[in-house]
Amino acid sequence: MRATIAVAVVASSLFSVSALAAPGYFWEFGMEMEGMPFAMPKQKVCTPKDSKEPPVSREGDDCKTLEKKMTGNRFYWKAQCKDGLMVGDITSTPSSYHGSMKMTDKSGDTMSMKISGKRLGECDYKDPSGEIRALQKQSEDMMAGHCQNALAEMQGQMLGSQCPKETPIYCKRLATPEGYDKATRNMPAEMIDDPVLGAASLTKVCKLDNAKLVSKLCASGVSSGNFDFVSRLCPAERPKLCAKAASASKLGYVSNHCPAEKAALTKEHCEGRKSTSDIEPRYAVFCSDVAISDEMAQEGQRDEARAAPTESVEAKTEEKIQQGIKSLRGLFGF
Repeated sequence: MRATIAVAVVASSLFSVSALAAPGYFWEFGMEMEGMPFAMPKQKVCTPKDSKEPPVSREGDDCKTLEKKMTGNRFYWKAQCKDGLMVGDITSTPSSYHGSMKMTDKSGDTMSMKISGKRLGECDYKDPSGEIRALQKQSEDMMAGHCQNALAEMQGQMLGSQCPKETPIYCKRLATPEGYDKATRNMPAEMIDDPVLGAASLTKVCKLDNAKLVSKLCASGVSSGNFDFVSRLCPAERPKLCAKAASASKLGYVSNHCPAEKAALTKEHCEGRKSTSDIEPRYAVFCSDVAISDEMAQEGQRDEARAAPTESVEAKTEEKIQQGIKSLRGLFGF
């Protein structure tokens, strides 16, 4: 297993040279690893013509160079790789090189390798560093756009460590009624209290206690008269705004949450009006909704009334049957 890891790291270090600049020379290299019964298959790599170093010390995704030194034709380097520390010692000529490398993994175990290479000929190598930088910039721009959009839409699940600039701003906004309302606006009411998919998932990225935050925001919503917020997210606090809703003509709030105030407004502005022209315009929809609600309630009562005689007849029939049975028992003595 260690050998496999070491091969992967060394290969990454060797091949990463192709990310550097300029046309140059093809080099063929091979490697023998301690403990392996066979040598790695020989590989080819194109290096810049003006390189003063053998093609074995370049940084890659897996390794970062810590130290390197050239003395005459002897090259020494040290690199920290994700799987351990690598040290190399190479002696080179203009057309060949040979030397050794040693990998020390995180557990302290070591793996030694012998490496050699020779120059084959020229290669036409184009430095892709500009293209790589452009791709990196494109990726960074895409991520920045993603983070900005997540912040604008208050999508807390899309933020976190990948959006370090936007997350603190999101958390600050989330702690306000407006921000919390926007973050939960598209969440189905039955899902808000879900511990995994609900509002708790939006506060998790900010390390906030959702229940405590909602309690605080609901208290603020009551004191500021934020009818929409309280109506959506604060069922226990709804009655506290009923008087204020009635005086402010928040008729939808009254209809949905305030039965006493609804009855009082109905009596004052709806009852006894023979036509809609008799109703004050701002109460027209309210009175219409009340009329529809009353009609539906009356229809339900009529349905119950129509069902009642059938139940009464059935009950009386059963009673008569029981009386007949008692009479027969008395007559025949059983």
